[in-house]
Amino acid sequence: MRKKKRVLISSPIRQTPDILKPFLTSLAELEQETVEVSYFFMDDNEDQASTQLLLQFQTERGRTEIQVEAAELKHYQKDEYTHYWQEDTIWKVARMKDAMIAHALKRNFDYLFLLDSDLILHPQTLEQLVLAKKDIISNIFWTKWQPDTIEMPQVWVCDQYTLFHKERKETLTDEEAAARTWQFFKQLRIPGVYEVGGLGACTLISRKALKDGVRFAEIPNLSFWGEDRHFCIRARAMGFSLFVDTHYPAYHIYRKSELTGVEAFKQMNKPVALTERKITISLCMIVKNEENALPICLHSVRGIADEIIIVDTGSSDRTKEIAAKYTDQIYDFAWVEDFAAARNFAFSKATKQYMLWLDADDVLTEKDRGLFLTLIASLETEVDRVTMAYHLSFDENNQVTHSLRRNRLVRRACQFEWIGAVHEYLNASGSVYHSEIAITHQKDKVHTDRNLQIYRKRRERGEPFSARDHYYFANECREHGFYDEAIPLYELFLEDPTGWQEDHIAAALHLSECYSHKGQRDEQLTALFRTLEYDLPRADTCCRIGAIFLAELDYHQAIYWYESATQCSKPNEMMGVVNHSSWTWLPHVQLCLCYDRIGDLIKAKLHNDIAFSYHPTHPSILHNKRYLEQTGVV
Repeated sequence: MRKKKRVLISSPIRQTPDILKPFLTSLAELEQETVEVSYFFMDDNEDQASTQLLLQFQTERGRTEIQVEAAELKHYQKDEYTHYWQEDTIWKVARMKDAMIAHALKRNFDYLFLLDSDLILHPQTLEQLVLAKKDIISNIFWTKWQPDTIEMPQVWVCDQYTLFHKERKETLTDEEAAARTWQFFKQLRIPGVYEVGGLGACTLISRKALKDGVRFAEIPNLSFWGEDRHFCIRARAMGFSLFVDTHYPAYHIYRKSELTGVEAFKQMNKPVALTERKITISLCMIVKNEENALPICLHSVRGIADEIIIVDTGSSDRTKEIAAKYTDQIYDFAWVEDFAAARNFAFSKATKQYMLWLDADDVLTEKDRGLFLTLIASLETEVDRVTMAYHLSFDENNQVTHSLRRNRLVRRACQFEWIGAVHEYLNASGSVYHSEIAITHQKDKVHTDRNLQIYRKRRERGEPFSARDHYYFANECREHGFYDEAIPLYELFLEDPTGWQEDHIAAALHLSECYSHKGQRDEQLTALFRTLEYDLPRADTCCRIGAIFLAELDYHQAIYWYESATQCSKPNEMMGVVNHSSWTWLPHVQLCLCYDRIGDLIKAKLHNDIAFSYHPTHPSILHNKRYLEQTGVV
């Protein structure tokens, strides 16, 4: 009989009891077929209820040692936005982790498993990490470091937190860096073991690495922030490679509001039993040459669909071969330059109660997958359609910059149809449930003029255009720089009362952009004011008007419009595209500039502080912060 590996699970703990309790429960639920587990906790809690939970765990589980840290007056702060680390707190944690290394060495453990106390682990996590047979390996987890941003991994490629590979003398554009970041993210979404440049917070370390001297203590001549970075650099210098295992992502309770996702996370670790499913789902997709994106998409939705329907419109790569690994329902559809026709064909093959549609470059994050599984077990079958957020684009820090809501899951009995050869839409109505689930768009193909050419060919053939066709034809012209062609198309759409309100507002904004490119300031301003014909002022409109006056150095007018942007109320469940910067940090950073120019440094600092709370890594906001500190404004 093979001897079990002895593993010491250890954690420095200063935690609230409502988060600590599910963390300890997940430790107790770890499978231990091939390992023998002991525990060593360093109790740094301020709340006595948390200390009692550790003592209760010790009594119930055994093999547990608890070392009480000396009480300190300093309070570790965190809120719904983020965590606020102080320098001395970081090195206190480093000291505690190094004490855990010494503890593991003294007691001859084969491995030390260090993890943060706000993680919930999959039951197979520990055995999977040991099975990888690596000296240093972290288990993946994903975190929204700020609200309304994309989930980010706790592992990275190099440096402080660089998420893409770059040669030392290589220069990348923002677009190239973003594309490489997405490739790294996509790799991490596929179950496997991968070498990385940095890791932390959920790490298994072998006895060999411990004996050779890996430590978390500060490297004095290194300015990088965080004890994990100093650990990683020291380990690599000693010759140890760093790895991440992505088979069983953990769940991170980074803020208290995420406690509600713990049960969903646990549920997604096991299939939803047929008896527990309130609804059945057909996943319907149209694809062409998606051999790279398709497996990532289908892996992300595992366990959700009862059947998967793939309609191929003419692939010349391995798309259908890859699809066959997930489903036997693969259909060919001759491309007729009509997206709605292809999607309706896919819907016609569905047999389940509800139909879910995705593109091949769409994915569910693990948290959204958990929310989806919860939806399957709870949705009432009288609901005709379920909307979900659609995250469209991200900034250099992978914060969501643009998103909208789409009818994503619809009841088959309603016989909803797709309309529109290009930029098709699902003509769905009836009872609706607005879910918290988000679909993340990970487009990795170069944008082409395919859709523009389809519209132009339709015009040449004399085909009739709907109001919506005019709008999307105008968008294609604008996106390709044909502003003179786009302007009359937008005007046609805006004069048609049958268009959707959100499209009318967007058309007026796009029309103003066209006039801006042509240098027609008055027409640009008039187009922006046209948005007010359709709804109350929106933050995006106010920011754009403010930008016109700011460019003209009319600071008082600019202040009026940027202040107005900060006071706009975002419509509930807005289905149109949302520019998140206009509703958060952008008007405040511009107000900082305006107030500085008129000599009001107190208000300048106030607004930059607000902008910083939304986007603490933006270069302009950081520049303002340094500048205002130098002026002595407090």
